Amino acid sequence: MNFKELATNLELEEDEFLELMALFFKTTISELEKLESVIKEKDALAVQSLAHSMKGGAGSLGLAEIQEAAKRIEGAACENHLEDWEQDIRIIRANLDWIEEALHRGDRNVKA
Repeated sequence: MNFKELATNLELEEDEFLELMALFFKTTISELEKLESVIKEKDALAVQSLAHSMKGGAGSLGLAEIQEAAKRIEGAACENHLEDWEQDIRIIRANLDWIEEALHRGDRNVKA
């Protein structure tokens, strides 16, 4: 999917969407670092809160892969299972890397 399609789906101008995407990227990179830290600390409540925030932001922008990975992390934290998070963290990080690269290149394509 590309930025223009995502923007259209949200009924936004492409430039408005790009601003939101850049803000989402900045916020989510920070949240991801915190998430990894609280997972290591076995703080299920903090994991749940951070994953919920990521899930909502990604869902609002139509970023399904990030949304689903964050949803799985949130669900695991609700059940106090913090062992199997590595794959979902990799999915989120890979999508964020792709978004960052696309934003910096001016490439309007992004996996969603």
